[in-house]
Amino acid sequence: MGAFVVLLYGCNEDEATIKSQTLDYTWESGDEGWRFGYSDYPANLSLEDSLELYALNYGHRTLPAEIVPAQKGMLIAGANRSDDLFMYLFKTVEGLTPSAEYSVEMEVQLASNAPTNAVGIGGAPGEAVTIKAGATSNEPRVVIEDGWYRMNLDKGNQSIGGSNMVVIGNAGVKDDTRQYELITRKTDSPLKVKADSNGKIWLIVGSDSGFEGYTALYYAQLRVTVRSIPD
Repeated sequence: MGAFVVLLYGCNEDEATIKSQTLDYTWESGDEGWRFGYSDYPANLSLEDSLELYALNYGHRTLPAEIVPAQKGMLIAGANRSDDLFMYLFKTVEGLTPSAEYSVEMEVQLASNAPTNAVGIGGAPGEAVTIKAGATSNEPRVVIEDGWYRMNLDKGNQSIGGSNMVVIGNAGVKDDTRQYELITRKTDSPLKVKADSNGKIWLIVGSDSGFEGYTALYYAQLRVTVRSIPD
């Protein structure tokens, strides 16, 4: 299955406009237009060093064998050598009213093998890996600031959210976790975002890590509800 879209329309004097849409991403057939990114690590590393030292690994993958029934998703992984590694996925939503305001709710299911109440380097492998979700008018990308890759949006830092991304939980599963299990995280209240002049917004989900070790998360499903905010 690809992204399944449910649309509700409202009419004005001239045309029908999208008032609400629900997007379901399962990633069974591919990446569905989602892209990967990393930030909060040194910009002066060679590609080889960044891949080896930070063990960056990402792509459309089959989830670990312990996830039954078998399914596919989006793997994003890395070793947090900088004590602050941010790993994220992002995608556009189009067809909205240009410059109009929208609310966005997100619910993500991901496979994690991070235990709770465990001791880790710098922070716990579960609780110190914060899961965040957000929506923005500008395309998420990295910029170089003082020799480091940083985000061009306000995601907050580690366990703290920002104006463009909110905390929706952490990567911890349970105390006796040894294998991958599915967990669900969702926004407590709608995010607010203004569409750009072309009627686009960008969705972003990711993990902001204070655990100075290796984390590999598989994003399995994502439901996004976008609603127009009346003037």
